[in-house]
Amino acid sequence: MTPNNNSIDQDHRCDVIIVGGGMVGLATALRLARSGIKVAMLEASLPKETMHHNSFDSRTLVVNPASRQFWQDLGIWQSISQSAAVIDQVHVSNQGHFGTVLFDKNEFSVEALGHVVEAQVLGGVLWQQVKKTTGVHLIAPAELTAFEVSDEHVTVQFKHQQLSQKLQARLLIAADGAQSSIRQQLNLPTHTKAYEKTAIICNLKTEQPHRNRAYERLTRTGPFALLPFGDRMGLVWSNTHEQAGRLLAMDEGRFINAAQAAFGQRLGRFMQIGQRHSYPLHQVRVERQYANRVVLMGNAAHAVSPVSAQGLNLAVRGVRRLTQLLTEAHAHGGDLGAEKLLAEYQVASLPDQQQVLNYTDDLMTWFKIDEPVIAGLRSLGLLAIDSSPTLKKRLYELAGGLNY
Repeated sequence: MTPNNNSIDQDHRCDVIIVGGGMVGLATALRLARSGIKVAMLEASLPKETMHHNSFDSRTLVVNPASRQFWQDLGIWQSISQSAAVIDQVHVSNQGHFGTVLFDKNEFSVEALGHVVEAQVLGGVLWQQVKKTTGVHLIAPAELTAFEVSDEHVTVQFKHQQLSQKLQARLLIAADGAQSSIRQQLNLPTHTKAYEKTAIICNLKTEQPHRNRAYERLTRTGPFALLPFGDRMGLVWSNTHEQAGRLLAMDEGRFINAAQAAFGQRLGRFMQIGQRHSYPLHQVRVERQYANRVVLMGNAAHAVSPVSAQGLNLAVRGVRRLTQLLTEAHAHGGDLGAEKLLAEYQVASLPDQQQVLNYTDDLMTWFKIDEPVIAGLRSLGLLAIDSSPTLKKRLYELAGGLNY
């Protein structure tokens, strides 16, 4: 592609370099550029730029209220919302045991508990916006080969169109995913917890309409989630590696029967499933998420299980915090890569990160135990939550990203 050169001076310098053109990197670039900060972005591949997709097998994401406000402030929510599905209710149940919780938007006097959007549409809208934004030098495909840090700047080396090139900036933002090569090169202490589970993800149609209700079913193998979208629902089902392998090998009819047995008949019969995908579940915690003139963002800094639909929402709150700090520093002529600024970002972000990491870890550990006493405690817990407006509001605020 032809890069936008408006953010690079003749000495190949800018204010901030972002490695990784996923949703986190794109959102960060867009927010910074609109504050007058000159950004260069390196992305390893050319993504699809579809802004209106709607395939039966589309991968979906949950946008919670805090993230919706961020996308609205960024000026792209209108483009995203055209194909988004509203979540009016969330039903939580415990397979084989008593106790349910129903979260309803009317209890909290809100327009919606959340929205479900196509990942490809959100990514496409962000990509299109970044491409036409003055102040972003977008280079793709580009391969990061090395980076060097000095007291005053960071120099990045990369390959683009088979040529080796260099860029220099005050700050390097690593938005290059859970296996971040930048994090590995910095040797930042990282703790990875494998849950010995695999998530099966697909879309399915049900006999009865979903009526904009999402479901979280606590099963013997782990959480079983259904998200409403259009005329179908998105399934995220946690299983042992062995059981997941068997489920993936099943024909459509046998898989539908197995999923039906795990979920029950609340939506009638499962009628059709789409392509099944899977990946192992793990959690990534990074103790120190910055080094000299380098900061980690998104999955490079923290990765959580998808069953809670919290990963991107947590990352969006991090983008909001970091870009706000950088915008204020830029307005006052400050150093965008100063250690004090990066430390302030991490201190502000850690309580939010720890809360979500602990919450999602509980889902993957506490709820997977099928001992009778534990199952009974889960059911009592659900009954207690359903009968307590205060507890329900706290959980809604946590899931909605409204605590931070």
